[in-house]
Amino acid sequence: MKVEELTPDLFAGCPRYLTQQRFAELAGLQEQEKMLIRWCNEGIVPTRRFGRHRLIDMQALLQRLDPTQETQG
Repeated sequence: MKVEELTPDLFAGCPRYLTQQRFAELAGLQEQEKMLIRWCNEGIVPTRRFGRHRLIDMQALLQRLDPTQETQG
């Protein structure tokens, strides 16, 4: 598996929340679905639950990737 660093510009223009599938497509992790699910379960990738749906919180993730980014409200 080729390891690449996730950068904020990789997700420029993304909506606030992404499905795990769409996130995997954008990050090139389609082949590592089980790893992505584990990261979500362990809190490495921040998620939010909406009913029975679990979505990746891109704003929280981008803040982790770039701690200088301020929260926009």
